[in-house]
Amino acid sequence: MKKLIFMIAAVLMTALFSFSAFADQNGGGAGTGDIMPEFIAELTDGTTATLSDLLKENDLVVLNIFATWCGPCEMEFPEMEKSYQAHKDRMVILSLSGDPDDTVEMISDYKASHGLSFPMGRAGEVMDHISIDGFPTTFFLTSDGKVVFLKVGAFVQENEFEEKVTTLLSSDYDGTPLPEEKAKPITLYLLLLLPVILVVRIIGRWLLFRKAGIPGWQSLIPFLSTMKEYDLCWDGRIGLAARLLGAAAVVLRMLGHGGILSSALLFAEFLIGVPQGMKLAKVFGKGKGTGVLLVIFNRIGRLCLGLSRAKYLGKESPDHHCPL
Repeated sequence: MKKLIFMIAAVLMTALFSFSAFADQNGGGAGTGDIMPEFIAELTDGTTATLSDLLKENDLVVLNIFATWCGPCEMEFPEMEKSYQAHKDRMVILSLSGDPDDTVEMISDYKASHGLSFPMGRAGEVMDHISIDGFPTTFFLTSDGKVVFLKVGAFVQENEFEEKVTTLLSSDYDGTPLPEEKAKPITLYLLLLLPVILVVRIIGRWLLFRKAGIPGWQSLIPFLSTMKEYDLCWDGRIGLAARLLGAAAVVLRMLGHGGILSSALLFAEFLIGVPQGMKLAKVFGKGKGTGVLLVIFNRIGRLCLGLSRAKYLGKESPDHHCPL
C-alpha cells in the first residue's frame, strides 16, 4: 500500500508542476509567418490600442492572450514585465484577456495587483483574427505585422521570454519565423489524472466508512459518498451543498462561463471543506496536523487516514450538527 501511495503522489505532483496552457477557445486566423490583421483593442485606462499604431512605434509587438483566472498566465507575467522594462524603447507587450467574462474592471484590478505596467485590456474583436488552443498564447510580431514566433503555453523557464525578445530584436535577426512552440494542454493531464483521482477518492472513503461501520460500497456513489463523509463528523446536508457548489463551477467552465463566478463557487466549496477536514481528523482521534493534511491534500489525506490505525471515535454532539 505504501508503494501505491508514493506512486499516486508522484503522478499528482508531476501534473501539478507541468505548467501548460488551459483554455477551450478556438478560432481561425493568423499563425506563424502570417500577417496579423488590423485590430483595435479596449484598454484598462479607457483608451484603445490599434495594431497599426503599435507597429509604427515599435520594432517588436508582443500580443499576449491571457485570462485573469489562468494560473500559467500569472506565472509568466513577472518575467514579461522585467523584459518590457528593459526593451520598452523598441518593444511593446499588449496583453489582452480572451475570456469574455473578464471585464475591463477585473483586468484593471488584476494589472494593479500584479504590478504590471504594459498595456492590458480585453481582446474583443482580436479573437476573430487569431486561433488559440489555450491560455496563454503569445504572438511576436515584427514591425511589418508578420507573426515571427508563436507560443502556446506559458514562459516558465528562467529568461525564456527574454531570450526570445533578445533574438528577435537582434541586428542579426533576418526576419525568418521561428518554430512554433506548443505546451501540452493541462486538460490532457486532467484526463490522465481523472481515473487516479477517482480511485484514490473511492479507496480513501471506503476505508474511512468501514472504520465507522458504514458499508464501503457507498463510497462508489457520487454525492451520496460526500454526504456520508460529512455525516461522520458534521452534517451530510452541508456536504451536499459543498458538492453542488463544485459541480456548478465545473458546469459553468464547460459552458465557457468560467471567470469570477466559477472561481467564487470553488472557493466557497473550499471554505466549507476547511472545518470539515479539521472535524474529520478529530473524530478519528487525530490532531490539527492531520486536519491540515486533509484540507490541503484532500483525497490523498483521506487515503492515508484510512490506511492508518486510527479508529472512529464517533461524532461529538450538538456543535457538529447543521444549524438549519
